[in-house]
Amino acid sequence: MWYMTEEREMLVKMLREFAEKEIRPAVPEMEKGAYPRELLKKLGQLGLLGLVVGEEYGGSGEDWISYGLMLEEFAKVSSTFALLTDLSSDITIGLIHKYCTPEQVEMFVKPALRGDILLSFYSTEPCGIFNVSEYETRAVLDGDEWVINGGKIFSTNSDVADVNIIACVTADKVDPVTQEGISWFAIPASDPGYSVGHIENKLGWKGSHTGQVYLNDCRVPRNYQIGPLNKGVPLLTANLVPGYCAYGAFALGSMEAVFAKTKGYLQGRIQGGKSLWDTHQVIRNDMANMWILIENFRGAVFSALENRNRGENIFNQAIGLKVEGEKLMEHVASQCIELHGGVGTVYETGIERFYRDAKMLSVGCGSNKTLVDLLSYFI
Repeated sequence: MWYMTEEREMLVKMLREFAEKEIRPAVPEMEKGAYPRELLKKLGQLGLLGLVVGEEYGGSGEDWISYGLMLEEFAKVSSTFALLTDLSSDITIGLIHKYCTPEQVEMFVKPALRGDILLSFYSTEPCGIFNVSEYETRAVLDGDEWVINGGKIFSTNSDVADVNIIACVTADKVDPVTQEGISWFAIPASDPGYSVGHIENKLGWKGSHTGQVYLNDCRVPRNYQIGPLNKGVPLLTANLVPGYCAYGAFALGSMEAVFAKTKGYLQGRIQGGKSLWDTHQVIRNDMANMWILIENFRGAVFSALENRNRGENIFNQAIGLKVEGEKLMEHVASQCIELHGGVGTVYETGIERFYRDAKMLSVGCGSNKTLVDLLSYFI
């Protein structure tokens, strides 16, 4: 591949070994709802949670292609774990580290990079993730403390994170055009006013804990405000949307895995002394068409990541990868289930899991319907 170097080959080898030895044995328990806290801590110890964070912040200072390779390899084994890796690194650490004061870097960023603490980021409310002008969670300054009241829904890591980065209204009114009026705050899970409600029983991403969060008179020091006051949404959009490339990497890795698993099954399934692969041209054609889709999508994913390395604006590309990645992954997983016959629908075979996880890509970090609508303003 054009993007591979000797250094990246070594990284992939290490990532693949970690995925097979550490992640794969944990998949059955994750599918039952177990959260892989210890595995994420190991990633921190290996320096992988800070793969694209600058060395001045305590990170490894690698590039976005290397980050994409990591998520691709992890998603071959578990889309859930790839998601949680992204959440524990780019969606939290990556989102805040450049806006943190030196004191905040020491309190939140470096411990999270090491895996010593787990971060989360919550924005979504019943009104929606991007409808910020109707947010009700509010932070009010009281002397040297911020008092926070409200709640969030679909909050991943809600019952396991140590520190929660939460978007709150800090102006009299959020400007619906500029979207100014929202600020970020770090709220420790140990705060007496922080509580967790129902944890959702989701279709896929079973090992991720997503639920409701309640904030009742949470009080945090003034210096727990992260980033400039009232500028939280523009900063979120500028950093979160390019991060949708990660969803492309999830989809790519999962498609590769279910494709390889299906090819192996077809070549090993013997009927009348010959394999299904050898006796059915239509099966090979189906697989060839899927291969084309996967390889073309691979080019799109790593081209976008290279553009991000170069500092280019990949806002539109990243949305496209999230939207198209879900469609392709759902299609490939569905086709592979059919090619397995009844076996593909059996939970223990691990095929149907890819199909369930595919649908999660369409709603995670913003509905694809909403994102396509947003994209329509910029094309």
